[in-house]
Amino acid sequence: MSQPSIALIFNPAARGDKARRFRESLGQLLNECTLLETSGPGSATSLAAQAIRDGYKTIVASGGDGTVNEVVNGLTQARDGLGQAQLGILPLGTMNVFARELGIPLTARRAWETILLGQARAVDLPLAKVQTDAGPAERCFVQMAGAGLDGDAVGGVSIALKKKIGPLAYLFSTLAALKAKPPRLTATWDGGSVRGEWMCVGNGRFFGGPVVLFPDARLSDGRLELCVFPRINPGSVARGVASMALGQIGDWPGAEHHRVSELTVTGPVGTRVQADGEFIGTLPLTITLQPRALKVLVPPGK
Repeated sequence: MSQPSIALIFNPAARGDKARRFRESLGQLLNECTLLETSGPGSATSLAAQAIRDGYKTIVASGGDGTVNEVVNGLTQARDGLGQAQLGILPLGTMNVFARELGIPLTARRAWETILLGQARAVDLPLAKVQTDAGPAERCFVQMAGAGLDGDAVGGVSIALKKKIGPLAYLFSTLAALKAKPPRLTATWDGGSVRGEWMCVGNGRFFGGPVVLFPDARLSDGRLELCVFPRINPGSVARGVASMALGQIGDWPGAEHHRVSELTVTGPVGTRVQADGEFIGTLPLTITLQPRALKVLVPPGK
């Protein structure tokens, strides 16, 4: 029997109803793909890179945005991985922001149909360069990145609390971050610069779920949208949260939007940076863009 062309990367310990139902259906997929189990944080990256070397043409990330991010970084680590393989997504996470952006169905059955019958869409792939305890590091992201409040919310979240209460843990982390003095950040790009206390960069429109923070961002136009919040305090955050409840925080009082193809964000040493909802390091942050470098399977017409 020939080897399937699809490698499906999944976390056997994932919790929640979506993950449970998916595990119950795994036996039906054995003839259509090879199952690769993650063993811990970061292992999806090495599994994806090895799957490329083993000749698989479709690499499926089964999980949330963090899993998608890990798998995409695995594609970039393998030689010509982005050219050899396409990404499939089974959105089993809580927010599934990238899947929403692409119009991928949020049910496992329909998402799997998209992987088998969908079309490949080429989207831009941003690359972030940050500082880590081990020195400078690079990490691709697919949807969004941020420095300041969201970086602290992600980087300061309690893993134990997250396991107990899920996404609500980020609310407690955000409230804790608000007690600290916000950093003064500066973003610079070819032909412009801006200052603020919280900065987010979007490859697509959505931030933190079906919330539009980057209204003019498009995944395949060779540009990123920078959203800058000049002042961050409990009052402004409360107003922003109210706007989020209505589906958009792009109208946060005083927020500025800029269209860029690359940029650098500087600020106090140790200021945290998140990408696709995962802590990746600290400032300074430099982001460049690889236009239409990532092929993702989406429903026809998306």
